[in-house]
Amino acid sequence: MTTTRFWSGLDTIGGNIVEIKTDKARVICDFGLAVADNTTNPLNSDSELENAILANMLPAIPELYDTKGFKVLSLNTLSESSIDTAVFISHLHLDHMGGLRFLPEEITVYMDKESYKLYQILIKVNEDLPVSCKVKPLSAGQQVEIGDIIVTPHLSDHDAKGTCALFIETPDLKIIHSGDFRLDGQHPDRVLDWAEKANKWGAEVLLIEGTTFSFEESEEIEEESAEPADKVVYTESTLLSALKELLEEDKEQLIAFNPYIRNVERLKQIDEVVLQSRRTMVWEEAYAAVLDEFYPGYKWTVLEDTCSGSSGLESSADYVSIETIRQDPENFVLQNSLKNIDFLRGFGNGLYLHSNGEPLGDYDPRYQTMLDFLEDEGLTFVPFGASGHATKEDLLKVAKTVSAELTVPWHTFSPEAFYDALVDEGLSSFLPEYNQTYSFPNLIRQHS
Repeated sequence: MTTTRFWSGLDTIGGNIVEIKTDKARVICDFGLAVADNTTNPLNSDSELENAILANMLPAIPELYDTKGFKVLSLNTLSESSIDTAVFISHLHLDHMGGLRFLPEEITVYMDKESYKLYQILIKVNEDLPVSCKVKPLSAGQQVEIGDIIVTPHLSDHDAKGTCALFIETPDLKIIHSGDFRLDGQHPDRVLDWAEKANKWGAEVLLIEGTTFSFEESEEIEEESAEPADKVVYTESTLLSALKELLEEDKEQLIAFNPYIRNVERLKQIDEVVLQSRRTMVWEEAYAAVLDEFYPGYKWTVLEDTCSGSSGLESSADYVSIETIRQDPENFVLQNSLKNIDFLRGFGNGLYLHSNGEPLGDYDPRYQTMLDFLEDEGLTFVPFGASGHATKEDLLKVAKTVSAELTVPWHTFSPEAFYDALVDEGLSSFLPEYNQTYSFPNLIRQHS
């Protein structure tokens, strides 16, 4: 019989980890880091992994880790497991895959081939950490058998390359992990396609993200956070239109842009919009290297102050210094990540467009530090992001399209609100709890 356990992410945005298990195999979907809480558990281990578990960044999943060096926790190690185990990643955001570096080399991790490509270049340019586990790329629609469990990824749409919904079939259960998705992005057809496939497939359980149910109607979200409620709400399309309008205004000041490096499509579109203006888009070396990986043959303008010489960009880049930009700021749009915010000193005035870059929101103490810095430097902060998450109406639309026998809301601060909305739409729903192992086949029979 198939059992399911939710290890993380039931009432949070991010950190989702769910386990689907049979007598022969175990599949874990997503392996992100939750926000640490070390108030109840002192960090007194020499093991970084044990400290991460003690700080509630990762759950204490038995027979998954290499627990050598643990001093506090008593946890069965992976070598004590008698069944096949694999991890599947829906997309390459840290709250869904940031824990991979804690997995041992015996574990195989699967992700879409575009996610895999992005992961490799992020590691190369030091925007992510190398891992010990084996990471393998998958194509959309490619089936992977882990013991008696079959997993099939289907392309979806979020603000990261290679986002997928995961169809998981066991001898007695068909369950879908939606991952994060939206219908107002670049590829709504992908989302509707997998939802319709799920319906025809006869999905019995849908695990569906509910980020937007975390907030009241008056609140608008950026990735995993709430921005000021009076900000303009953009989609990927309207964001580009707004940027065009802004660039058409003949302001003699710097425009700095802080996007998320993993949203590669937005990076490319920003470059195209700026190219049509009288300004030049200037990228930090790491961002230019990511763009060049996915869009070879283009010429990128790179901030030479960020160059390490190891990106391999020399033949596909022009270079400009921060001093050149200071002399004529009206001629440039400068991509600026938080770690390089000191480059913005001395400009006197300008706009700082925060486009879902780090820090993501005010829950991060670095967010206020960023705002204070910008105010001190006379730079105007402008929220300029587009959400990667579906609206409440679109979440319900997808859930109704799938029409699973049980729809399980998670990845939200308010699963109860999402549950109520699902029930109001005539869908059977269920609110799981931590520290419980569920037999969904039995639950389905109880709800039928």
